[in-house]
Amino acid sequence: MEKNMELKELTDKTKDLFGIDDIGKLGSELIKCEEEKLRAFYELVEGDLSRDYLQMVYQYYMADRKEKKQDYTPACLGKFLSKLLGEADTYIDMCAGSGALTIQLWNDHPDKEFELEEIDENVIPYLLFNLCLRNANATVKQKDVINDTTTKTYCIRKGEEFASLSIQSAV
Repeated sequence: MEKNMELKELTDKTKDLFGIDDIGKLGSELIKCEEEKLRAFYELVEGDLSRDYLQMVYQYYMADRKEKKQDYTPACLGKFLSKLLGEADTYIDMCAGSGALTIQLWNDHPDKEFELEEIDENVIPYLLFNLCLRNANATVKQKDVINDTTTKTYCIRKGEEFASLSIQSAV
């Protein structure tokens, strides 16, 4: 795929892949993390897992910049932070969003563990899909980091080709 796929083209192809007519329905399809959809998306991006294609879609169509002040980590900042963090057994991201920083860390350290926290239930399906697509080992908490309250915990475990997803606990 061309590195700079236009947002409209990416959105249209993603909607077709998931059989939806409204991009607002994408999250409910992504969270299923179905192997056939993971494989089809992998092919759509021509195996290029170095960037967060779903971030482009979420940021443009779904981000709540007004109320939640949502904005996302630019790839260049994610790359910089990944290099700055260096080696660790586990990487933690307390405001994971769709996974832009984690993807950059995964690019450099694909066999490490990731512990991710995100408050917004709308972006979590994007994050989970990104992790399953990359066959990562991760724990994702839907969590308010300021009040230290967790609503759900998701477990992503490495598989043969793609990771599997389970809800570890729900409050």
